[in-house]
Amino acid sequence: MSKSREAARVENDQMEQNLALVRQVVEAAQEEMLAKARKRIPALRLGALAGTLGVVATAATYRMNVQLLERKLPPELASFVTALAYGGGAGAAAMAASRKWRGLPAPLPTDTARQVAEILTDSG
Repeated sequence: MSKSREAARVENDQMEQNLALVRQVVEAAQEEMLAKARKRIPALRLGALAGTLGVVATAATYRMNVQLLERKLPPELASFVTALAYGGGAGAAAMAASRKWRGLPAPLPTDTARQVAEILTDSG
């Protein structure tokens, strides 16, 4: 009976060690993903800013600019020029957000996965 109890205790110890290792890996992966997600916040803010500025600027000044341009241009051309100006500004802001986004690493736990793979290859 004592041999079976010892075997059960050894199995439980190994299981507890494996569970502790899994918890540690999961926590490390979560921390890594959170850190990478935090690095993306400025790019997300720039994207939101680009969208908000595009909507606000268009809503607030589009008609005024069209009316001013209609004094010198036909209405269709005045609308086109105004839309082109606002579209250019929104495009520039979106480009800035895109460049900021591309420079950041993927929000995946690649470092943690690499460490786990190294541990498994070393022990195997």
